[in-house]
Amino acid sequence: MSKNRIFAAVTVAATLLGTGTALAQGSGDTTVTVGPRTVLTAGQTAPFDAPGVSAVRKGKPIPSGYRLIGREVSGGGAGVGAAIRFTCPDGKVLKTFGTVGRVGFTAPRTYVNHKSTIVQSILSGSASGTVYAVCR
Repeated sequence: MSKNRIFAAVTVAATLLGTGTALAQGSGDTTVTVGPRTVLTAGQTAPFDAPGVSAVRKGKPIPSGYRLIGREVSGGGAGVGAAIRFTCPDGKVLKTFGTVGRVGFTAPRTYVNHKSTIVQSILSGSASGTVYAVCR
């Protein structure tokens, strides 16, 4: 099976099941867990500075009209991650993403001003963190 087909199968499985499927480099089994969706709303404290959105700043209240949709990711192994779908609620659209903890992400397609997208989380060793979508 080609790498593209394997990646497509992993993405579909992760999206349908709502849990992470490891994308590991090297040998050995690796488990990546994606937690349930959490939502931070206006008035709650922002956990990060949102790149490109000056209204959302770490330690400050989230402004009216914004929602931060988070998914906690945890697991072990270098270079592993999971495909995660983010969808904004209530007619809102994606503006940017941010992270907390030892987790990163990559967005393989343009998402700004779209209602939904899929990103790939990236963990650094045995780590955990949260990937957030900023919706407005």
